[in-house]
Amino acid sequence: MVDPQENQDHKEGVPIADLVKCAVLIWSATLLTVSYLGFFPQMKMDNTFVASLLTGAMASFGIERKSANQQKKVPPKVETPTNTPTPQ
Repeated sequence: MVDPQENQDHKEGVPIADLVKCAVLIWSATLLTVSYLGFFPQMKMDNTFVASLLTGAMASFGIERKSANQQKKVPPKVETPTNTPTPQ
């Protein structure tokens, strides 16, 4: 038998996880923006770490970076020979 309290906890966990991911996304985007604009020149930080957090948070929401020269992914064509000689 399923415990109703357990089911309620499971439903509450998803929105909290989404809120945490959204908070990390906003926090990391804000830090990168402030760093690149140079509002606080005395602030020293590792931009690559914050960028990796931003990328991970975006990926958790299904957002991907697409470069300008990236083409559509086309599945490779597999050609099957029609007239194959049979071994004798």
